[in-house]
Amino acid sequence: MNKSDYINMILDNVLVYNINLPPDFQGNGLDDHLNKFDENNVKIIAGFNKNFLEHFLMVTKGKSQSDVADLLKKMEKIAYLVGPIGSLSYLGSEQVDYILTKINDLKIDEINEGKISLVADDQLRQQFGSGNYNASEALENQLASAAFYLLSMGYSREEIQEKFNEVRQDPSRLESLFNIQQREIYNLPLEIQQTSSTSASSPQETSIDQSHDLNTSIAQHIQAIHQDITEERAQKVKVILEEIKTHVKDNLSELQEKVFKQMHPDRLNRALKLLKTTKRKSKRMDLYIEWFIDSLLLSKIELKVEHWQVSSSADHSSAGVYTAGIDFSRYDNIIRDFSDAKLTKIVNISRRILQNPTKKAIQKLGQDLLKSTGHDEHLYFTD
Repeated sequence: MNKSDYINMILDNVLVYNINLPPDFQGNGLDDHLNKFDENNVKIIAGFNKNFLEHFLMVTKGKSQSDVADLLKKMEKIAYLVGPIGSLSYLGSEQVDYILTKINDLKIDEINEGKISLVADDQLRQQFGSGNYNASEALENQLASAAFYLLSMGYSREEIQEKFNEVRQDPSRLESLFNIQQREIYNLPLEIQQTSSTSASSPQETSIDQSHDLNTSIAQHIQAIHQDITEERAQKVKVILEEIKTHVKDNLSELQEKVFKQMHPDRLNRALKLLKTTKRKSKRMDLYIEWFIDSLLLSKIELKVEHWQVSSSADHSSAGVYTAGIDFSRYDNIIRDFSDAKLTKIVNISRRILQNPTKKAIQKLGQDLLKSTGHDEHLYFTD
C-alpha cells in the first residue's frame, strides 16, 4: 500500500465513525492536512480508532509533521495497548479519551501497561469520587466486579462464593479471578447457531472451498441478514449494484447479491472499483466477490467484550460489557495486493469460520490481516 491508499482508509474511517469534521477539514481540507505527513505517519493514523482519530484531528489542526511527530509516536504506543489485541483492551471509551488528554504529560519511554493503567484509574476516581474506603470495602467493591465477570463466564453463584472466600483469606489472589477464559461468542446469528460444529478436513488452498455443508451454512446466514436502510441509501446501492452486475455478469449469485444490497454505498463503490480491475472470467474475480461477501457476514457476528477495572491503586472498581463486530472492510485495500494463493487461503479461512465461528478464530483472522500491513506473510487458521 502507498500513501494515497492509507489516506483513503482514513477518509473511510471518518465516514464509518461518523466524525463531524471542523470547517478547516471539510472539502479537501483533510486531504491537504494528511498530505503534510509522510507515509509512515499516515500509516499510523490509518490505524486509529474513533477516539484517537478525533483526538488527532483536534490537536494537529494547523500543525506540520515536525510539530506533532512525538505526539504520533505516543499515540501509536497507547493505541496498541488499548486496541482489540492490546493488554488494556478492556478500557472504556471515556477512559481512553481521558488518557489522551494526559498524553502531553507522558514521556514516550514510560508509556507501558502499568503507567497507562494508572492514568485510567485516575479517570475512575474522578468519575466515582475518591471516597474513604478501607481495605475491606475496597476488596468487596472489586469482588462485585469479579462477580459480574464470573457469572458471564457461566460459573454458578455457589462456585463464585467459594472463590470469593478464598480471595478474602488471601487478597493477593484477586487478580487471578479475571484471568479465566472468556466466553467466546456473545451474540451469534441464529442461523450460525444451527449449523453443525463438525467441519470437514481443510481443503487445499488452491480453490475456494465449495463443500456442501459449508455452502449450506453460509447460504442460511445470507438468507437471514437484513438491515432496514433509508430510501436514499437504497437508491445509491441500486445504481452501484447495477454497474457491478453489468461487469461481473453470471459471477454474482442471487444470494451474494442480497449481501451486496446490505453493504454501505461507500464500500460498495470500493468493491465496484476493485472488480473493474479484474477480468470477468479470471479466478481473481470470484475471490474478490467472495471476500466482500464473507467479510461482511463476519462483521455481523457480535463479540462480547468484558470491560472491567481492578487495580491496587484504584479506590473504586467498575465493570461493564459491550458488543461489537470486527469491521473487516478496513482490509479491502490490503487484500488487493495479495497473491491469488494467499487471498484464496483467507477466503477459505473466512468461510470455515462462518461455518463454526469462535471469538478466537475471528480475532486471529483480524490480527493476521493487520500484520499483513507490515508485509507479514504469516497466516493461520486457529480454531
